[in-house]
Amino acid sequence: MAKLLKFFLFVILLGFLAYIFVYISELDDQPEKTEVVDIDVVKAYGDSLAQIAVDDTASKPVSNLKSSAFEDFTVSVDNGRLKVEKSHEVILEKTFQGFRSQTVLATDLNGNGLPEFWVAGFEGKKYRVYAFEYKAGKLNTVRFPGIMGRQQLGYAGGDSLYLEKSAIVHSFDYENDPYADISTGVRNCYYKYGVDGSFVLTKTLDLDKQDE
Repeated sequence: MAKLLKFFLFVILLGFLAYIFVYISELDDQPEKTEVVDIDVVKAYGDSLAQIAVDDTASKPVSNLKSSAFEDFTVSVDNGRLKVEKSHEVILEKTFQGFRSQTVLATDLNGNGLPEFWVAGFEGKKYRVYAFEYKAGKLNTVRFPGIMGRQQLGYAGGDSLYLEKSAIVHSFDYENDPYADISTGVRNCYYKYGVDGSFVLTKTLDLDKQDE
């Protein structure tokens, strides 16, 4: 009788263990339910991260850095902000509102041992040239000559400034000049910059656009 009772209890125990095993297996096979609220939270979190990335990109202005160096001097312009440095020490900072720089030059054009800094570009549609000479620890403004007299005939914009040997050249387009050998083209005005700070127009060349 005792043996029969033990056997009966053993069978019940085995049946109970089998039931638990089957129940656990069924739980593992069932898909986990996700509440709609959870989905909304995840989506909102993802959207927030995306928006932060967009805001971070939009908050940083696109750099338009142009720079030039001469000896231990560096001149740079970034989005209208001019900076002149000597041995990495800032000696001039200036902001030109609405200025789009095209040319940045550092040189000693007149050979007097004093570096000059030439910055040229557009304020709206008007072409501007800003120039400075470093002397006795100070930056003095240099007044670059504008387009005058015969040069103005047919002026059509498209300005640029560059160095050619010991001259600084102001180049621009012109159209329908009745006094020019080439009625429409590119006009290059060559200037010498003197030790005394003066400019002398040495020559003017009118060229076809394909010859420039």
